[in-house]
Amino acid sequence: MPKFLEAVKLSNKVSMALKFFNFEATSFPGKIVQKVCPDFLSKCSEYINHPRFAVTGTNGKTTTSGILSEILDKKGLKIISNKLGANMPNGIITALAKGLYKKNGTIQNVDGVVLECDEAYFSAISNKFVFDYILITNLFRDQLDRYGEMDIARRKIIKGIELNPDIKIILNADDPSLSEITEKLNYNDDKFIYFGFNNIEYIDYEKNSNSPKETIDCPKCGENILYNKRYYAQLGSWYCACGNQRKMLDVAANAFIYPDKSILDVTYKNKKYSFITKLSGLYNAYNALGAIAAALLAGVEPNFIEDAMRSYSPVFGRHQKVKLNNGGVMTIHLIKNPVGASEVLRGLKNLKNSRMLIAINDNYADGRDVSWLWDADFESLSDFSNVIYTTGIRSYDMSLRLKYANVNPVLIETFDSTDKVSLSIEACINELNENENLVVLTTYTGLLEINKNLGKIIKKYGAE
Repeated sequence: MPKFLEAVKLSNKVSMALKFFNFEATSFPGKIVQKVCPDFLSKCSEYINHPRFAVTGTNGKTTTSGILSEILDKKGLKIISNKLGANMPNGIITALAKGLYKKNGTIQNVDGVVLECDEAYFSAISNKFVFDYILITNLFRDQLDRYGEMDIARRKIIKGIELNPDIKIILNADDPSLSEITEKLNYNDDKFIYFGFNNIEYIDYEKNSNSPKETIDCPKCGENILYNKRYYAQLGSWYCACGNQRKMLDVAANAFIYPDKSILDVTYKNKKYSFITKLSGLYNAYNALGAIAAALLAGVEPNFIEDAMRSYSPVFGRHQKVKLNNGGVMTIHLIKNPVGASEVLRGLKNLKNSRMLIAINDNYADGRDVSWLWDADFESLSDFSNVIYTTGIRSYDMSLRLKYANVNPVLIETFDSTDKVSLSIEACINELNENENLVVLTTYTGLLEINKNLGKIIKKYGAE
């Protein structure tokens, strides 16, 4: 106990010091904790009640975790979560140490956790911390220089589940790449809860998805997966000629996708519910449905879910909006792989009165390999009639990609690769006309830099 308490105290002191000097405090304090108390994760269980959720997968972890945390908060539960998306061990430990710490210098008990976990590190966490549920959003090609192919990430998730043999597994049934998890684990059916969509309708929203379509092989016979309905990428109502098919949905929904919201009509245990989320896009409808499925499974009453869905605001960089003093709005989107980027671009296809800034870095946290830019649907910007700026370490690569996407070269303005992303944003805002908007697409480390300097940007350019 002395080392555990010492580690918690020290972590919070380090966090406060880092924030004072305007540095990120989402991961480094966790590194200090592990030095002082190597078995910190194991000792946490004494102070953390249930439910305990892990959320993993390629896309949507942060938003799904955020919605689920909001739901549990509406129910009145005191929950620890790593809301800013620091999802490797140091980030998770930092969040736990912060959540367990009381201002009087003691440890407090909490009602549960919602922890976003990087696919590659889930087993490292579950080896020392027992979860009740794992929610798996999807598996797409992402950061191939770190994970190789999807099969590597899948194997790492399976290993983490096997370390928590009593865990319940909440799966996106529309993703056939996740069906292999069901096959490889060979657990009883009651261990799995499947969610997905029966029907999708688009209202004043781009109906066609140009996300890269992965070729997924059936885990039973090795033949290509076929589809009754394909929603985007490899997600849809799928089947195989051998008889293998999408599992029967425990939490099924029909979605109505608008430019500024989505309506989900959900069926669970023969009861029907309707939920409205302010988040747009089918990818966010999947995030919302995953969180709803997890909450219903944990016994949360639908009225708390409804309240949370209406009040939830996007986590920084996930369709976050900032009002500008020119009368326009700056919207910030994280992009990090071809499927996620293509779905974000899908929602931006018919933008009016807007300029765009695309920031591409290739630091370790972004993924060193930026070849994914050539698979993302930047062709959807070929009719974009306003300026598109590029910035970041790979700004010139991004400008080249736009030219090959048939964007008018006259409209492409490239910042030097040594320029800071936040300074590029300021330069863009200075060029905006009255009531003109700025849309920012950025990789992860660009997002961190924007977050670090956002207060200054808002103070200088934000609307009162």
